[in-house]
Amino acid sequence: MSERFLIDKSAFARYPKPAARAAIEPLHNAGLLAVCGAVELEVMHSARSKADAERIREGMRGFDWLPTPDEVWDRAIEVRARPTAAGNWRALSVADLVIAATAERHGATVLHYDGDYDMIAAVTGQSTRWVVPPGTAD
Repeated sequence: MSERFLIDKSAFARYPKPAARAAIEPLHNAGLLAVCGAVELEVMHSARSKADAERIREGMRGFDWLPTPDEVWDRAIEVRARPTAAGNWRALSVADLVIAATAERHGATVLHYDGDYDMIAAVTGQSTRWVVPPGTAD
């Protein structure tokens, strides 16, 4: 079975960059990208109008959907409660924790451009991948 990726808003936001587009398009064309409710909410947050929000929702239908059952919320809470050596653990957003827990639940790799996922993966051991190397698509 091919690897599945749960794409985060941070990766979506880098899509206009040629290197990010080159990484995302083959995965999308192969049907390997998925989204979840937390990703859709984050992406929709950038909508500037009702028409823009509708366009975003329609675009989300082009991806596999990963449900977010109660176990995902329980896992996000568990991970958030774990102590860490990093001094800025409180900086992790609820959305990032839920997205990571959703990916973990479904055996998907988080495709991102956000160092918070490295902090989460240090606790969970789950698979994450930068869409392009950090610092190359800011």
